[in-house]
Amino acid sequence: MAAYSGFAEETFDTVFIILDKMDKIGLAGVAEELLKEGYAKEAVDKYLALFEGVETADNGIRYLAETLGGYLEEEVERNLLEIIDSVETAKSASFQMVFDPTLVRGMSYYTGTIFEISMPELGFSCGGGGRYDKMVGKFTGQDVPACGFSIGFERIILLLMESGFQVPDQRPKTAYLIEKGYPAEQLSEVIKKAQQERAEGKQVLIVRMNKNKKFQKEKLAAEGYYEIVEFFHHDK
Repeated sequence: MAAYSGFAEETFDTVFIILDKMDKIGLAGVAEELLKEGYAKEAVDKYLALFEGVETADNGIRYLAETLGGYLEEEVERNLLEIIDSVETAKSASFQMVFDPTLVRGMSYYTGTIFEISMPELGFSCGGGGRYDKMVGKFTGQDVPACGFSIGFERIILLLMESGFQVPDQRPKTAYLIEKGYPAEQLSEVIKKAQQERAEGKQVLIVRMNKNKKFQKEKLAAEGYYEIVEFFHHDK
């Protein structure tokens, strides 16, 4: 898009840094900053007209592919449409895939598609990433295709709290102490009992009883196992 509009390749980094402000300062703000940097008005107008065209087009990717002609490899259009179509087909959560040509991720290691998980009603994103095929190879000497993302943990917590999310209470924790020499046939009954308690929402730990049982119990209590049940080999 930048090359088609007449920007020289060495200016791309600066142009994209300004473009990344689109969600904050809008199209007019981006135009103003580009002109301030000294770029030709003709190039700025041509560039921003492309973004307006994407907004009004039925399919922004197809619109750009038709408009940019030889400036865009055919494979790019096919790849982006394939990603969107396959995600829309496979998704189980409620979200919408949107092509956004203003999206810029500043890290230089991306080699393909980038993405963000945005919350339009909050005005910010809560995660993002992309494809970086060459990174693993730099460290291992063997090329490995890779795609990854990170999440904005604090933002997600804020979002949950604002929507009335309640942090669930910790599940009750029970420890089963099994004496050494406990018969195998009785152990299976203990495991069955533990499974029943787990199904009822408890967290059950089964461990062998140490010689220093007092210290073991203190350690378990420190980990939140306040209920401790002991099983001796003479139990029926």
